[in-house]
Amino acid sequence: MSLPWLAALAVVLALSASRAHGAQPPLQDTLRQFADRELDTSAGEMEVTIGDLDPRLNLAPCARYEPFLPPGTKLWGRATLGVRCVEGANWVVYVPIQVRVYAPALVAARALPRNHAIAPDDVRIERLELTAIANPVVTATEPYAGERLTRAVLPGEPITRTILRTPPVVQPGDPVRVVIGGRGFRITADGKALTMGSDGQTVQVALGGGRMVSGVAHQGGTVEVK
Repeated sequence: MSLPWLAALAVVLALSASRAHGAQPPLQDTLRQFADRELDTSAGEMEVTIGDLDPRLNLAPCARYEPFLPPGTKLWGRATLGVRCVEGANWVVYVPIQVRVYAPALVAARALPRNHAIAPDDVRIERLELTAIANPVVTATEPYAGERLTRAVLPGEPITRTILRTPPVVQPGDPVRVVIGGRGFRITADGKALTMGSDGQTVQVALGGGRMVSGVAHQGGTVEVK
């Protein structure tokens, strides 16, 4: 027998030793079950491919092993799962995994200019592989109407969050209604916005007497201070 073949056989025997005792399913099944538990299935339709161990490994027999997610690893696109022996030996190996996520998402229905406010007839829905696109894509269930493009977009180009900005609801110099609330009290006052902000962003406001406060901007020129 060749040395690579013997090495591959040693890996299989080491990781499947527990099967003789009926303790664990095959490694691929264990890794797939683990990945299924870790994946965020709400992102879309998942397609998972578990890779093979390096056939050059020569592992001691293992009575029981368990998979784990290496620190900082996200199961998105190409990633790695770890396997550690917890009974019978002391080793750790890593297995490649490919996670593809598909979902209905927005693409430009035609060429759109920079600073254009997106409307429903500007886009169409296509099934995209989200894991193949570097930036987060706006899916069919996410709000987008009224958001403006930070650059021009070509026909058929995916609409990503990085090229959208929410229109400001407060501009510097705008009169605003400041709402200051706490446990058991609520005070309102007139003020003037000092900075620009979209809905949900923090802005600075000048109150009477030269006092300045920071709060969260909302539609209708309201700034909430907590």
